[in-house]
Amino acid sequence: MRRMRFLVVEDDKQIKTKTIDDCLASLGCASDWATNQQEANELLASHEYDLILLDLKIPSRPGGEGSPDYGANLLKQIRARTQRRVPVILMTGQHQQCVDLMVELSELGVDGSISKPFPTTGRTLLYVIRDVLRKFRRQLSLSEPIITGQMKPFTGGVLAVYPTRFELCDETIALAGEKGYAWSILNILKDKNAQDRFVCISSDVLANRLGPQVSQPSAVQSVRTLRRRIQRIMLDRLSLNCGMHDVIVNDRIGYHLLDWITVECHDDFSEELFFDLQNT
Repeated sequence: MRRMRFLVVEDDKQIKTKTIDDCLASLGCASDWATNQQEANELLASHEYDLILLDLKIPSRPGGEGSPDYGANLLKQIRARTQRRVPVILMTGQHQQCVDLMVELSELGVDGSISKPFPTTGRTLLYVIRDVLRKFRRQLSLSEPIITGQMKPFTGGVLAVYPTRFELCDETIALAGEKGYAWSILNILKDKNAQDRFVCISSDVLANRLGPQVSQPSAVQSVRTLRRRIQRIMLDRLSLNCGMHDVIVNDRIGYHLLDWITVECHDDFSEELFFDLQNT
């Protein structure tokens, strides 16, 4: 059996040798180490990796100063490569610049995140790595070869509610703090009524709940934008043919989630990098 190989991009030698190396040894993984963006690209050009641990605030070159922008640029370069997709876990301290980058990084396809210093209980680095690998393997199992003109139909799934994000089928579809109303719309529609059915909200009521300055046409357009985002994410990341009305439908009684969507709420605030960064 081939031994898994990870790339660690971390400029702090103490964190690498005293924490990360112990974790990877426990997993039985081999690893390469880059301390900056330039070294990481050189290793990526000559090796294939099963997972990348990326410190967001890294230097662009040997001897340079670290910046979250350089980590973000490296992530873009990783995603631009034509080789097979590799899961990436972000590691970062609490920096406001990281908060500003979170929406952009999510769009690029971050598979997991953990704040530094690493937790020693609960959602540890080892936990995060195992969780990301589990989700990634599940995605691979769903991504079977597609016959020309055909793809798997979307048949519902779990809408996971975290303190700072919504995930559908383990893929992030909305983040707290991002521009637009995707986060607020999902927060409204995830609730159920006394009959244990998803609430139905008319467009004018939805507009009022989104804010006093939100017009009915703006609310309708925001739902349409969210539907298109979900449709694109399901197709691009899971090869699922998700229709515009397969998650959020609107009928004569209003907007609501379809019954084949299952809502699960996760209240572990320590799990969320974005939540940690907002409290710096």
